Amino acid sequence: MALDDDDKPRILSPGAIHESVRRRYAQVAHDPRGQFPYPVGRESALGLGYPPGFIDRIPTFVVERFVGVGNPFSLGPPEPGQTVVDIGAGAGFDSQVAALMVGPDGRVRGVDLSDEMLDVARRGRDACGLANIEFLSGSAESLPVESGWTDLVITNGVLNLAACKTAAFAEIARVLRPGGWLRGVDLVLVEELPADLRRDEFAWSS
Repeated sequence: MALDDDDKPRILSPGAIHESVRRRYAQVAHDPRGQFPYPVGRESALGLGYPPGFIDRIPTFVVERFVGVGNPFSLGPPEPGQTVVDIGAGAGFDSQVAALMVGPDGRVRGVDLSDEMLDVARRGRDACGLANIEFLSGSAESLPVESGWTDLVITNGVLNLAACKTAAFAEIARVLRPGGWLRGVDLVLVEELPADLRRDEFAWSS
């Protein structure tokens, strides 16, 4: 929890939220076990409906670090030859699934805040020989992607971590081509978040 000069709790700044998320996912890059109160890895991916045939083609060390909350491809897969932006790519699991779906004529750009997760994602890409994936450092609020580049944006448990949702959705709209799609799965509040949680660094990065 952050404190002001009067030792009263205050809302965390966007920079503090980003740093908290970076630290959390740096830990996940080293060891995903015990980081989240829900299943992760292969058990989670199977439970969320990812086809075993895709999971089996992705390196085990990438699958182990899958911490998604849903399956964005259940809303509709990309077509061969399309472009995809994966916001909050993490260890690259969804990016690799997308790359397998779009095939060698398509392209995927995975974006993440954590250098440690990006290192895992790039190792996984190279291990699979997927030349149609590029992993880039960036945030949901400032995507390192040119305007109108992509046919599809996917997110998986990421927009709830964005410090500014308005900026994140504006960036999604900017990078999508006319007629493009956002397919995201996330955690959604059904009532007002208590003030102490809004000020809690751990809650912002969970």
